[in-house]
Amino acid sequence: MREDLEISEMDKKGDMELTEDKLNDDIYTDDEVGKEGTWSSSKDIVARDNDRRKRRTTQAKKSRRENCSVGSGSILSGIPLPARSREPRPGVIFVFEKASLVLAKVNKSYQIINPDEHAGFMKKHNLNRSDYRPDIIHEVLARLLGSRLNLTGGIQAVYVKTIQGHLIKIEPTCSVPRTLKSFCAMMTQLFQNLRIKASGRRSKNRTLLQMIQNPVTIHLPVGAHKIGLSSTSPKAVNLWEYFDTIDSVHPLVFVIGAMAHGKIDSDYTDDFIAVSGLPLSASLCVRRICNALERQWRIL
Repeated sequence: MREDLEISEMDKKGDMELTEDKLNDDIYTDDEVGKEGTWSSSKDIVARDNDRRKRRTTQAKKSRRENCSVGSGSILSGIPLPARSREPRPGVIFVFEKASLVLAKVNKSYQIINPDEHAGFMKKHNLNRSDYRPDIIHEVLARLLGSRLNLTGGIQAVYVKTIQGHLIKIEPTCSVPRTLKSFCAMMTQLFQNLRIKASGRRSKNRTLLQMIQNPVTIHLPVGAHKIGLSSTSPKAVNLWEYFDTIDSVHPLVFVIGAMAHGKIDSDYTDDFIAVSGLPLSASLCVRRICNALERQWRIL
């Protein structure tokens, strides 16, 4: 009798365990009933719960974004951004005078004379090292075309006039090579082919650099305010205050020397200023102009 009782109790326990497992696998509730009123498995319920969590997370993120975007134009509460002017900005044009880009035949090939690579050639022909400095215009173009002013579309065009009188137009979308050797190779190709076009799919056959006709004044827009820079000018100005006094309707043209020593041609300039009491390199002059215009136009 005892054995029969023990066997019956074991059967009851097994039936209870099977019933609990079945209930865990197939749970029937009013909320989780399907459209046909069938049983819903635990996997379906877990999937629905995950979907609900995802919806709640998405709604929470959306509400946070709506709360962060304040009507006054500030992205973060308590940190207002300066209101940007929606007025059309005049384009800025840079003209670099007397750039040291001289093409010569060296070792049966045409190359831009560089004192670091052609020291023997320059010594043989009694050439002054300070008159052949392609690194100056290379540094200037790299700083100018990589500035925030250019990345936001503030620069309209760039012109380079060499010491031999050649005039080059450079588009603001042009990418300047990082090394001086690659830059000289690009300029050598420009002098031989008279133009360089883009090779990408989107901007294919678009001219980036080209040789154009002199003088540079025929390529400048009508009414542009032409400003020449030189450390010898008696008119030393603070650029932040100087730009406040200029009419912002017409584009600005800055004429800067790209040589080691000397003065630029100021015959076609409307104003001749100095941005410092000390002589500055062309790269530093470009940097000061870009910083002042970025502050004037509130370019962050």
